Amino acid sequence: MTIDIWLFAAGAFFILAFCAVLRILPGPTLNDRLIAVNVAATLACAGALSLTVSAGDLLVLLIAGLLACIVFATTIRISQVRKGAVS
Repeated sequence: MTIDIWLFAAGAFFILAFCAVLRILPGPTLNDRLIAVNVAATLACAGALSLTVSAGDLLVLLIAGLLACIVFATTIRISQVRKGAVS
């Protein structure tokens, strides 16, 4: 029985993403929470990309790309509102 390295890497990335999600709840400021959300989304996308290589299914790749774009756009929007650039 061989261990698929990509599947193991995907599991490790998803565990790390869960740990980052746990950091979102006690974050003292909104900036800490934003960073934790970005780290969690980045790790989840890395896990999804590893899962894509392991399973060979490109649908997971598409979902990971969409997730990354949505999180990035949301972070930019929240930072603009916090600075007062957008009313």
